[in-house]
Amino acid sequence: MTERWSAGLPEAVVAVDWHADALLVGSADGRLRRFEGDGTPAYAASLHAGGVTRVRLRPDGACGASAGEDGRVLLWDPATAAVLQELADEAAWIEHLAWSSDGHTLAAAAEKTIYLWRDGESLGVWYDARRRVLAMAWAPDGRRLATASNKGLYLWRVGGQEPVQLLEFPGAPVAVAWDPAGKSLAVGTQDGFLQIWQQGAKAPSRQLTMRGYPGKVACLAWHPAEPLIASAGGPDVVLWSVQGSAAGRKAHPLRAHAQTVTALAYSPDASLLASGDRSGRLCLWDPAGSLVQVVEAGGEVLCLAWSRDGSSLACGTTNGHLRLYAIGPPTGGR
Repeated sequence: MTERWSAGLPEAVVAVDWHADALLVGSADGRLRRFEGDGTPAYAASLHAGGVTRVRLRPDGACGASAGEDGRVLLWDPATAAVLQELADEAAWIEHLAWSSDGHTLAAAAEKTIYLWRDGESLGVWYDARRRVLAMAWAPDGRRLATASNKGLYLWRVGGQEPVQLLEFPGAPVAVAWDPAGKSLAVGTQDGFLQIWQQGAKAPSRQLTMRGYPGKVACLAWHPAEPLIASAGGPDVVLWSVQGSAAGRKAHPLRAHAQTVTALAYSPDASLLASGDRSGRLCLWDPAGSLVQVVEAGGEVLCLAWSRDGSSLACGTTNGHLRLYAIGPPTGGR
């Protein structure tokens, strides 16, 4: 892993996504920026009053969506940042934003309300006065939306009515993630637990509980091809296999961070796992869990994004550092 280029932004880098070989970057100053593959800045567009909270490129790359502290949800051209459509202008801070896998449906959440649009047309809102949306993720089939709220995990179906509760647990969730097959849902909680719901085939669905984390489990990353999840709720990256009996499930901690891990991401081919922490340490791990390389990103890591071909890794930090790394052959841990 070698640094190809870096850029300094005036505020924290809160979101990064790829458009072909260019980077789309949202920052806490409300701007959307584009950097070409060689690091050349293409634009810096002021799209939101207050910070950008989420940037999501539609799966086909035809348009991007962003949400902000100003309550707006915008669609824009990723090549020019020209606004194509304003989908929402709400009083509440938009905290979550996600495209369905087919790119037709966009969901945004603010407090206790979920907004839905299909191909730019409103599908209405889902509102639940009892539950605030604390985390949200689409299932790979694009028809089910999982939301995590205080003490529970819920499943909404597009075109359906009331959500179905899948899990009940103590504590507040902070992260939720589907496995690539759409059979398991992971929820990290504020009180240091990892809860997993597994859809039953012949047997009933089951709930798995992993414990022992020293802090909130805010980082989750499923292996792209195996029933394995990487998680973090402290300085260790912890791998869990969710296959087999409870007796066979053992924690596999990966130890190279001295401070809390704040971001996790598998490469598309699962040959590497990237982890970043509060001190700015960025680590690469191989499939066996061995440390491949360590670099310093220069500030608390907020976001990581692999290029589609896995040849590059982008990293954004709280103090405005944006770095792009080229991924080469393993160099050995240190």
